[in-house]
Parts: sequence; C-alpha cells; structure tokens
Amino acid sequence: MFNIKNEINLFEQKLKRHKINFEKRGDRIIIKTAKTDYQQLLIYFLMPLTLGSIVVLGVSLFIIFYGVYIPKIQLVFGLAYVSGFALIGFAYGGLLRIRKKKKENHASKVLSNRKLVLKVDGKEKKYDVENLATIKNSIEIHGDSILMGNVFLEDKEGNQVTIISIEGFKSNHLRSDLVWFENFFKNYLQLTT
Repeated sequence: MFNIKNEINLFEQKLKRHKINFEKRGDRIIIKTAKTDYQQLLIYFLMPLTLGSIVVLGVSLFIIFYGVYIPKIQLVFGLAYVSGFALIGFAYGGLLRIRKKKKENHASKVLSNRKLVLKVDGKEKKYDVENLATIKNSIEIHGDSILMGNVFLEDKEGNQVTIISIEGFKSNHLRSDLVWFENFFKNYLQLTT
C-alpha cells in the first residue's frame, strides 16, 4: 500500500541528501531548476585546472631557462608534464559533468494532485496517467568512480524527459536511490506498469 504522506516525507529527505533544490508549498512539491554547485565547481574544475596549469607552466619554464641534460631528470619532467595535462583533462571532464547535471535539471517540476508539471521557459507540460507510458532510470559512468543517474519519464508519443539527475560514487547506493525514485514517481502518478 502506498502511504502518500510517508513516501513524500522520504522523497523530501532523499532530495535533500542529493542536494536537489526543492520547495514545499501546501500539498505541492516544487523541484526547482538546478543551481550552480560552487563546491563541486571548485573541487572538480578550478583546483585541477589551476594545479595542472601550474605544473605544465612550471615544467615548461624550467626547461626553457635551464634545459634538461640528465636522462633521469628528463623522465621526471616528462611525468610531471603528463600529470599536468592529466589534471587539465580531469578538470575538463568535471566541467562537462557539472554542465550536464545542470542541463538535465533545467526545468522546474511541480508534483501536485497526482500530476507532474514541467515548466520550461514559461511553458507548462502536464504529465499524468493519461499521457505517460512509463518511468525508467539509467546510470552513466564518468571517470573512474563518479556515476550520474537519471530518472526519466517516457510519454505515449515516445518522448523522454528527465525528472531528476543525481550523482554518486558507489553504484549500489545510486542504483538503490534511482529505483526508489522511479517507484515513487510511478506510485505517485498512479502508473501500473
């Protein structure tokens, strides 16, 4: 049996845990558009970019001014150079991941009266049992340990719309939350499939 009040309270807790911006107004839950997460931007983009640039620039300047004649030092400089470019690549990958999450969560979503309303650029699209085919989830791997999961709906015309996009480091925890979100939306919108 789907106890709506308990499930909505748990839904709110999971939204908070995944740092998804939302607001509760009466019986409506408004999942707001994603804000820029400055902490993630600093950790996954600015720090690696800065450190990688400093390493590459430092090694380049040292080689230009002092030259490298000893083979062991050439190896160390080569490794430092490659490490600097790897950090710059990591920063670029982090920026792409942050941008993708923001893009996936660009629409404001309103849950009210067993309906999901998406608001994009002032236009509203309502989804309920009449025009929904199913709700699914997916996981994408970014880098070695960063996972991005999406819960999306598929309407009867075959269009897919992302409802929630979340990140995680352990696949079993992320998969569990994605399945929970998927089941929550199916029960809330009264889909039987």
